[in-house]
Amino acid sequence: MLEATWLSETKMMDTEECKQEFLSYLDVVRQQRPKGIVVDTQNMFFPLSAKLQDWINQTILPPLLNIGVKKTAFVTSNDFFAQLSTKQVMMEMEGLKRMEYFNNKDVARKWVLSAA
Repeated sequence: MLEATWLSETKMMDTEECKQEFLSYLDVVRQQRPKGIVVDTQNMFFPLSAKLQDWINQTILPPLLNIGVKKTAFVTSNDFFAQLSTKQVMMEMEGLKRMEYFNNKDVARKWVLSAA
């Protein structure tokens, strides 16, 4: 299992920094090849613009879908706009086997680690 955590410093992030973070995340997933991922977006305060969502959908999601991740859990942000933009991006991830949203990281971890 791989865990990714967005930090509150995302308040200060710009679009290019956000892209770089997504590219770094993709590199780690490629190296580790996890079967399950927990993405903690509770402190994600950078709303993803429509243009950035398109970039993520075209640049980041296709390689992720080919790595073999079976389950992805998202621990949702407290920021409504960041939460909404994250969910909009994830709706494009039709190829993921199983994807769920949680309000609690421990519950998300248990779900990812549970038998399919």
